[in-house]
Amino acid sequence: MRWNEVGADVAPGQEALLTGERLPAPQGPRLFFSPAAFPCGKNLAALKQPGEFVDGRYLLEREIGRGSHGQVFAAIDSASGRRVAIKVLNPSLEGDDQFVQRLWREARSLAALWGTSVVEVYAFGQDQEDGAVYMAMELLQGETLSERLEELELFDSRMSAYDILVATQPIVIALNTAHKLGIIHRDLKPSNIFLVSPEFGGGSRLMDFGLAKVDDQLALTRAGVVAGSPNYMAPEMLRSEPFDHRIDVYSLGAVIYRALAGQPLFPGENPTQVLLRVLKDPRPRLTDLRPDLSPLVDDWVQEALALDPSYRYLDTPSLWNGLLAAVQRGRNPSAYRARFLEPIEG
Repeated sequence: MRWNEVGADVAPGQEALLTGERLPAPQGPRLFFSPAAFPCGKNLAALKQPGEFVDGRYLLEREIGRGSHGQVFAAIDSASGRRVAIKVLNPSLEGDDQFVQRLWREARSLAALWGTSVVEVYAFGQDQEDGAVYMAMELLQGETLSERLEELELFDSRMSAYDILVATQPIVIALNTAHKLGIIHRDLKPSNIFLVSPEFGGGSRLMDFGLAKVDDQLALTRAGVVAGSPNYMAPEMLRSEPFDHRIDVYSLGAVIYRALAGQPLFPGENPTQVLLRVLKDPRPRLTDLRPDLSPLVDDWVQEALALDPSYRYLDTPSLWNGLLAAVQRGRNPSAYRARFLEPIEG
């Protein structure tokens, strides 16, 4: 199958990510092809198993994740010897243009953001033998922010404000870069932020652009379907109103609130009730749950999670800088350590 460029608008110097041009080691070539080339509905693959090859190149070692849309494997790229992660679309969805387009859009978004803290994507294609649609990307070692928070909350503990600032700093920069390129993540939540183990370099990675909206493309969600997690979704999305990058600003604020508070903005098992509270309820005082924080954090919550986007922080650097200023005014160890952090330029 002929490889074609993805065709995304990218910053100068990033064109090679979308054309298949060879890049300096260790990245190697990034190859993509248009989803229009997929023979959807034909020759659907069976579920992949460890020990099999994908596209004659990627040897699957073990399954590391599975959802309704597909599987994720740790694998070896036999051409380079590099360990990678392979996301394979569920065979039952390979005939569905929407899901193929969604995976392609994720690959395109990740490629356009190469050089930031997003997960690095290496290739996107279709197995020539069984038709499996796949994406090869960076294999991460560590845990998601969701896993970290759940473990802490199990013992009634919380992340320190300083650790949250450090963990979210690269995410803020990546999102700001995406927004300048016209890319909106749309599904920012703790499970889509990965904390890399220190022995593998540390830092944070932003994952899963499967619901991303690009300026020149329509949203890939069926009518009447809410795409995302209600506790981390901006009210304008829940109301199916026009939206812009400020929905990501809101979502990041909700993620940070969860990390600081030790619980979501509106706890509850019923998604409908949570959704209604997100749309109507006043935002809670964070200091009721974290009295060790400065009262300025409560003002930050009101602006970060404002119902009306016009009252919200304009961009992710403003959101992070506002939190930094509030934390620095506290009287705890995080306040002292945060004074050595610099604001992020917009």
